[in-house]
Amino acid sequence: MRAQIALHDTDWTEAEHAYGDGADTLKWLRDACGEDSDRAERAVEVLHSRLVHQGSVYAGSAKAYPVLVDLLLDPTAPRRATLADLLLDITIGIAETEAVHHEIRAAHARATPRLLPLLADPVREVRHRVAYMTGMRTGHQELAVRALGERALSEPDPLIAAAMTGGVARHDVADRAVWLSDALTPRHMPAVRAAAAWGIALAGLPWTTEATTAVTEAWEHGDVLNGDVIEGEQWRWSDNPLAETLIAMADPVRAAEICLRLARSEDEDTAECGAVAAVGLLEEHPYAATAFASVLAALRAHRATHIRSYADDLDALTSADEEEHTAR
Repeated sequence: MRAQIALHDTDWTEAEHAYGDGADTLKWLRDACGEDSDRAERAVEVLHSRLVHQGSVYAGSAKAYPVLVDLLLDPTAPRRATLADLLLDITIGIAETEAVHHEIRAAHARATPRLLPLLADPVREVRHRVAYMTGMRTGHQELAVRALGERALSEPDPLIAAAMTGGVARHDVADRAVWLSDALTPRHMPAVRAAAAWGIALAGLPWTTEATTAVTEAWEHGDVLNGDVIEGEQWRWSDNPLAETLIAMADPVRAAEICLRLARSEDEDTAECGAVAAVGLLEEHPYAATAFASVLAALRAHRATHIRSYADDLDALTSADEEEHTAR
């Protein structure tokens, strides 16, 4: 039986889940760890539905965490992609109590050094989910940054490489600034450069000409961190990474220049990136409206109807700012 020691060394009482007192948690874990692959696959699916429900996690989720780690580390285990999903969902889930929250954080911290080799796992979904788990602070920051940094620059999948780059940025260690600066260079893929610029901006690290060049050239490839990379998956570190980068730069004139260059593109995905970022930035900082007059003009003049529609959103934000100044 897989994960046999963890199962037998754990007190499974009060391991409640989304659908009850958790009396069946041990049964499903035994099936998941068993040698019958059909039963194991079914058990993994059932565990996912019970241990995470609409983003909520429970005492049973925390108790099962180390067993699920043991299973994920077994290359012969069934449904490893689903297991990785389950572990990530537990890690980022909303705990029903503070005690459960701390138990899950502790389980994640204990598991982090063991999970790092999976950043090079042959299953891409495993690499992807472990990249996000590794990017969360657990008390192993130097270890995590070293592992993420080494793998990010050799990872062939753009979305996963970007997730690893964002993970480096989220850890507050001395070496990350040098690493992120190097990740801006043109020899790296656009998604890595975009993620590095995001990390530099959010960490409040010095913003350079190289950073401006990197973010502009990266986003000229379209939505390099979201749906255009891999259908149905997104870069989880931010809902609007370009806008978040420009907001954190705290330089409206430079931000407007980047948006203008993107908005003028004949490529509609690129132009839309610039438009969405401009709207997001002005929603956050309406005082910067004056700097975006040229962006508004470029959007109005774009050949694509749906790109021109963003001009109305931008115009509404700039008009609201003007009215506020007039009222004062």
